[in-house]
Amino acid sequence: MKLRTFFSIFFLLLVALAGANLALGVFLEKAQQELEASHRELQSLTTLADDLVFSSQWQTRFARGYISNNDPKRVDWYNAIEAILNGKVARPKDYNFGYWDLVNGGIIPPPEKKRDDAVSIEDRFLSQNITAQELNKLKEARSFLEKVVGIERAAMHAVDGEFDDGAGTFSRKGKPDRTLATKLLFSDEYRKLNGDLALKISQMQELIRQRYATQISQQQAFTRLLFTANTYINIGLFGMVILSLIFLRNRFAVRSSQLMTVVHDIGSGNLSARVPVSGSDEISELATTINAMAEDLNIAFDKLENKIKLSGEALADLEVERSRSEKLLHNILPAAIAERLRGGEETIAEVFPEVTVFFSDIVGFTELSAKLGPHETVNMLNAIFEKFDELVEKHGVEKIKTIGDSYMVVGGVPTRDPLHCQHIADFALDAQSFINDFGKEVPYPLKMRMGVHTGTVAAGVVGRKRFSYDLWGDVVNVASRFESTCEPDKIHVSEAVKVRLTDDYVFLDDGTVDLKGKETMRSFFLIGKKTQMPGILDFKSSRPAAFQSGS
Repeated sequence: MKLRTFFSIFFLLLVALAGANLALGVFLEKAQQELEASHRELQSLTTLADDLVFSSQWQTRFARGYISNNDPKRVDWYNAIEAILNGKVARPKDYNFGYWDLVNGGIIPPPEKKRDDAVSIEDRFLSQNITAQELNKLKEARSFLEKVVGIERAAMHAVDGEFDDGAGTFSRKGKPDRTLATKLLFSDEYRKLNGDLALKISQMQELIRQRYATQISQQQAFTRLLFTANTYINIGLFGMVILSLIFLRNRFAVRSSQLMTVVHDIGSGNLSARVPVSGSDEISELATTINAMAEDLNIAFDKLENKIKLSGEALADLEVERSRSEKLLHNILPAAIAERLRGGEETIAEVFPEVTVFFSDIVGFTELSAKLGPHETVNMLNAIFEKFDELVEKHGVEKIKTIGDSYMVVGGVPTRDPLHCQHIADFALDAQSFINDFGKEVPYPLKMRMGVHTGTVAAGVVGRKRFSYDLWGDVVNVASRFESTCEPDKIHVSEAVKVRLTDDYVFLDDGTVDLKGKETMRSFFLIGKKTQMPGILDFKSSRPAAFQSGS
């Protein structure tokens, strides 16, 4: 074969493969842009659905807030939310769940009542090209939202003494009825409507996620196919060059040897190698082509390495975030409850017939915190609550929450424990001992009240985005009231606690105590464990009446 013929065929194939490579590159770029557009559309639709969710939640908060304190700002903010949804007021920048927290806290002003660029949430959804099925779910959600708004407005008008006249307006005047308003906003119908609203939004979001999951999966498969074809073309191009060089080596020994040396360098990974170009014949043109190919490969490999590096970093970041999320979940909820949530259990609520609840707070905390200032107050609470957290782990009880200076602990929840009362008593005695020692180390008076009661509670996880494990029941209220009626540096317990612990612990009879909203109850002070108080007989002899009835 003549050299000219060879080169004609060679360059014809080279141009074809290069053109295919270029075309694939264009298609690959377009496919990547479509994939990114799908992700952006999914994110935009998710944001719109979130708008509907938190708008309903904040309207409920403002309605309930208004019926409790008649603050007119709640009504204005309530109406602002509805105006934003209906396209009568422009959606503020950075409008999310925390926006109304900032408005409520006075950090930012409420949204301006302007209609420039105002678009209703339906129109915003329609602009995203949603399907008919998704639109139906949106309409159903809006229907439930309108019913919820109707109840909320009826409740707020009832507080103002305005009632429905049967024509859809509230022109009938009457006596303000806060009880009716409260009943409306806490009725089963209202809760069911809110539940149905949340369900429809969730179903709409699931339809959107499923649609985009399929679309994105197809786009990713097409992108991988293009990348694979591009790789094969590059491999074919490289192979053709090698075969051509073998042919030329036999025809042009000196110049071909230089050409082959560079090609081998490129094949071994040295993409910076280049062929010296001299003259204007066919070999020079070939050298120029190989140099251009090496440059393209160098750029392509650099991009590939960058993508691999970014993928590795993204995976590492994802693992860190997953570990952080698991740790945060275990910090918020008991370990057993966290595992149940991770296992897919959505509603966690159960009754515990036998538990013991502990409350404590610092005597004169308001005055003390005003005297210490915020930094010193936080340091003091950290020192106390960190020690209490250690004692919680030591005695196998469960910390429920802290509110200000108040610390709440329960025994027998969520893991049922026949020795729950003993464990809470040991925790309380250790906590009392720590407070006594800690109070001697600080330059300000520090005393604490503690209350304990035993009985039946209901416990469960509340919240969707922010989880909280909490207790309900008369036992919680009674324990709190025993704490509030306790003498400083004492552990105030009910007769139910004393009955369960009388064989192993020492008590001091405190007579009866009047608890708000309850009948008069017998009360006692927990003094200590009998095995740890060798001088208890001497102490009993000094106060015989109290100890004979309380130990």
